Amino acid sequence: MSGRRWVSRSGVRALVLTTIAIVSLASIVVAFFFFLWVSKLDSRLSRLALADARIPVTVTVFGRGTDTVSARVAFYAPGGELLGTVERSWAGWELGVDCVLVRVSGGWVVFPFSVHTDETGDRRGVALFRHYDRAGFPAIYESPQLAAAERSSLRGLFTLVKTEGWLPGFFGRLRHERVTIRSFEAGREYSLFVSKEGRLSLRSE
Repeated sequence: MSGRRWVSRSGVRALVLTTIAIVSLASIVVAFFFFLWVSKLDSRLSRLALADARIPVTVTVFGRGTDTVSARVAFYAPGGELLGTVERSWAGWELGVDCVLVRVSGGWVVFPFSVHTDETGDRRGVALFRHYDRAGFPAIYESPQLAAAERSSLRGLFTLVKTEGWLPGFFGRLRHERVTIRSFEAGREYSLFVSKEGRLSLRSE
């Protein structure tokens, strides 16, 4: 009986170690191909890079209650067309927007990821991709002036970025930046900006 127990435990231990080895190898391979692929995007997406620039996303805070904050996050196409909104009350006091940033030549490609509060945390926040996803393309970058190569590269990059919503953390994370709105004028619309260093801020127009 004890021999069987030992064999069983050895088998479980071997299975766990094998799984860890496979996962580690897979994460290394995924990371390698990701960075190899992103390095090729520089020439294709450099014209779309943002640095000290406005992202067509706005935040409007309507007010705070005793333990809630009421706000709207709106997404626009570069031409001003409204793509979608998230409007609701959240438990908490401070509202934050989490974005995925990808570095390309000349600046950043920014993808709003989630909105959360100090109570919910970013992992329990409201996912944002679906509000500007148009048939797999990030419509906040939509423009009739996009070349075919730029459009294809943006679509592929967006597909990869969306895995942040479900891929286990041990596969690695893309770069995230967060901006929190603490003081505000109720009802005023604040635009999302990214600096050349990749820092986010909310600015009143």
